[in-house]
Amino acid sequence: MLVPCTVESVRVHVLTNQHVVLLQAEGVRRLLPIWIGPDQAYSIATRIAGITSERPLTHDLMVDMLGKVGAEITRVVVKELVADDNGGGVFHGSVFLQVGEREIEVDCRPSDAIALAVRCSARILVAESVLDRSAITAESNDDHELSVFREFIESLPDEPPQSS
Repeated sequence: MLVPCTVESVRVHVLTNQHVVLLQAEGVRRLLPIWIGPDQAYSIATRIAGITSERPLTHDLMVDMLGKVGAEITRVVVKELVADDNGGGVFHGSVFLQVGEREIEVDCRPSDAIALAVRCSARILVAESVLDRSAITAESNDDHELSVFREFIESLPDEPPQSS
């Protein structure tokens, strides 16, 4: 099953300078943190803040090109979390395009999918198995886990750092 989500925020961890997008599952108190690169973080954060750039960013260009050839992004999906050799995991995503009567699924990084979705109001969906495995749930019985996560989230600034 796929769970609709919205972008809660994009943050930068002050000590590590790592970027994270937080997806909020609709109807429940679950946040899914996905670590992303600085370019995707900037692209997502500026769009949700309503900031436009002087020239099109890569994701703006992609949406414009797709529109000009008659393709529409209908939804993006964070479909799985694949374990890596370091004990962590890598999220996999897809962008779904409607081209006439045909639907096309394109494999991509979830960060790129989210950056595209916020530009064209496409639905952001996350596989329930990914949420079950990686989301932080406010209804959790593990108060220590929640307090550590809250401290982490509160240590992240609301705005990405300004480029010099």
